[in-house]
Amino acid sequence: MTSSVRYKPAFIAFAIFFAIYSVFWYLNNPRLLVLLTIVACLILIIALGSAFARESDRLKSEWVFLALLVSFSILFCFIFPPYTVPDEGHHFFSTYWLVDSLPFNGRVIDSDTFLVRDIDLSLYKGPLTSTTINSASFSSIFQNFSLFGNGKLIPFSEYSFSVGSENVIAKIGSVIGLQIGLSLGLGAFPAFYMGRIGSALFFCFCAFFAYRIAPRGKPVIVFVSLLPMTLHLAASYSYDSGIIAYSLILFACLMRGFFGEQRSVGYKEIIFYLVISAFLAPCKVIYSGLVLLGLFVPLSKFQDERTGRYSKLILVLAVIVSVLALRIASMSRLVSQPSGVTRGMDAAQYYTLNDIILHPRNSFLVFFRTLDSLGDFYWETTLGYSLGWFQENLRFPAFYMIPYLLLGFICCLDSEDEPSFLSPSCSILFIISFALAALGSIASMWLGWTFNYEKVIQGVQGRYFLPALPALLFGLRTRLFSFHSSAIVTITLGISLMNCLYLIRFISIATCM
Repeated sequence: MTSSVRYKPAFIAFAIFFAIYSVFWYLNNPRLLVLLTIVACLILIIALGSAFARESDRLKSEWVFLALLVSFSILFCFIFPPYTVPDEGHHFFSTYWLVDSLPFNGRVIDSDTFLVRDIDLSLYKGPLTSTTINSASFSSIFQNFSLFGNGKLIPFSEYSFSVGSENVIAKIGSVIGLQIGLSLGLGAFPAFYMGRIGSALFFCFCAFFAYRIAPRGKPVIVFVSLLPMTLHLAASYSYDSGIIAYSLILFACLMRGFFGEQRSVGYKEIIFYLVISAFLAPCKVIYSGLVLLGLFVPLSKFQDERTGRYSKLILVLAVIVSVLALRIASMSRLVSQPSGVTRGMDAAQYYTLNDIILHPRNSFLVFFRTLDSLGDFYWETTLGYSLGWFQENLRFPAFYMIPYLLLGFICCLDSEDEPSFLSPSCSILFIISFALAALGSIASMWLGWTFNYEKVIQGVQGRYFLPALPALLFGLRTRLFSFHSSAIVTITLGISLMNCLYLIRFISIATCM
C-alpha cells in the first residue's frame, strides 16, 4: 500500500472538518479578512493535497518546504498590525538606527539621537495604532495606507542603542527590508511591512539552506521552522528571527558533521561553521552550548585529523572572543545590578547573584515554584499558543497545541526516512545543550527582570527555547518506538494543516472586537 493511499481517508476526514471549521469561524465573524484568510488557507491545502496525491515523496522536496515557509511567513507578516508583536517598537527603531548608521545614510547625530521620518514616528505614536489587535487596528491600515510618502526627517532619541546590545548580525533581513522601503520613498505602513518581509525572507533563506544541507534531522528543521511562534518571530523586527535562523543552520552543520561521509569535513565546512558560530554565540550567550557541540564531531569525519583538532581549539577561541567583544558589558550588568530599577510602572531591586548564592533555600524554592507554576506556559509559548502581547482573547486553548506536540514527538522516533541516531553520550550532550540554554534564559530573567521580593521568576517565555529546540528533539531520538511512515511527509502535512486552522481562528477572533 502506497503512502498516498494510506493517507487518503485522513485527507477526506480533514477536508470535511476544514469545511465545517471554516463555516463556523466565518459565521462567528463574517468579515472580508476572515474570508480572505480562509481562501488563502484553502489554496495552500489544495496545493499540498495535489502534490501528495501525485507522489507523497514530493513533500520531501526542499522547494515544497521553501514554498510553504514563504507562504506562511508572508501571511504572518500581515495578520499582525504594526507594533502588535512584543517589543516591536524597540526592535523597529533599533533597525531604523542600524539603517541610519550605514555609511551611505549617515543619519546618526550622536550616541542617543538619530533621524527618522515624521510619518514613521506618527505611525508609532499616533492614536491609530495599538498593541491590542482588534478590528480597529486592521481598519486603520486600510484607511491610512499610502503607498508613497517621504516625510520630513526629525531627531529621535526615545531609545538608546549600541552595537553590543542589538544583535546586529541577527537583524540583517529587517535592515535590508527597511532600507529598501525608505529608499523607495514608501509610506509609513508599506515601509514598515518591508522591514518585516525582509526579516521573513532572510529567515526563509536560512531555514531552506539548513534543510538542503542537512543529511539527517530534516523533520526537526521542518517542525521548528513552521511552528506558529517561529513564524510569528520570523515575520517581525525581533532579532529572535535571525537567532533561530542561525541556530537551524548550525544544527544542519552538526548533522553533516555527525552523519556525513568519512573525511567529508574540509576547510570550507570548518570555516563556515566557525562563521555561523561567531554569529550565533554573541547574540545570546546561553546558546553557546549549541555551538560547542561541534567539539564532539568525530575526528574521523575531518579530511585531516590534525586539522580537526586545531579547528576545535579555534572554535573555543572564536566563541570566547566573540562573546567578550560583544557581550561582556551586558553580562557584567547582570552580575552587578543597580540599587534601583524599574519594570513597567514598578520600581524595586532585582535579584543579584549574591541573593541567589547566599540564600540557597529561597533560591531552590523560587526555581522549582517557577517550574511548577509556569511549566505549561513555557511549552505552550514555545509552540505558539499566545502570540502578540499575550492578548487574553487571542490565547489558544491547550488542545490546539496537542497536535503540534504530537508532531514534535514524531521528530524523536525511528521512521522510514530518519533511521539515524546519535551515540548515547552525544544524545546526552545535545539534551544538556538545550538544558543549558533553557536554564540560562531562566537565570537571565531571574537576575534581569525579577524583583528580589517575588516568589516566581518573571519574564521567561517559551520563545527563548526555540533556537535550542532542534538539539533537544534530535537528542531525544529513541528506538523504543517506531513510526512506520515518512516523518518528513507527516510533519510537513500535519503542521501545515494545523497552521491553516490556527490562522483562520486567529483572524476571526482578532477582528471580532
